[in-house]
Amino acid sequence: MRAHTRHALVVGVVTAVAGALATVGADQLPKLFEDPPPGCPGAGCDGRSPKDSGCAYDATTWEPKEGNPVRIHLRYSKSCGAVWGRIVNGEPGDMVTLRVSGGAARSASIDYQHDKYTTMATVGPTFRVRLCAVPTTSPRRTVTWVKYCFEATEHVPWD
Repeated sequence: MRAHTRHALVVGVVTAVAGALATVGADQLPKLFEDPPPGCPGAGCDGRSPKDSGCAYDATTWEPKEGNPVRIHLRYSKSCGAVWGRIVNGEPGDMVTLRVSGGAARSASIDYQHDKYTTMATVGPTFRVRLCAVPTTSPRRTVTWVKYCFEATEHVPWD
C-alpha cells in the first residue's frame, strides 16, 4: 500500500507541475514567434549593426531597378529610425557608401563573398539619403562597372 501511495503522490506532483508549466508556456508561446523589439531606437542606433540591434527584423528595402550593376539596397527601419546600405552582388573590395543629408555617413567594403552592409545612420521621419556602390580597382576584378549612386527619401516605394 505504501508503494501505491508514493506512486500516486509522485504522479500528482508531476501532473500539477506539468499543468502549471503548460499554462505559463501557453501564454509565452506566441512571444517566441514575435520579432524582438529593437535594441536601440533613435539616436542609440547610430553606428550600430542592424542585425545585432534587432532593427533588421522590421526593415523595408528599396532597390533601384535600372542601372544597378551590383544590386545595392537602401534598408530602412521605421521603428529604429535608421537606414543602412547593402551591396548584394559585388566582389571583394567593392564598397557601399551611405550619406544622410545633414547627418551621418557610413561605408563598408566586401571582405569576401559577394555582399556587405553598412552600420546604421539615424534618420528622422523625413530624410534624404545618397547611396553609392564603388567598384574595387583590383586587377582580379571579373566584372567591370562604374561607380553607381542614387538618392532616396522616406517616400520611395519600400518593399
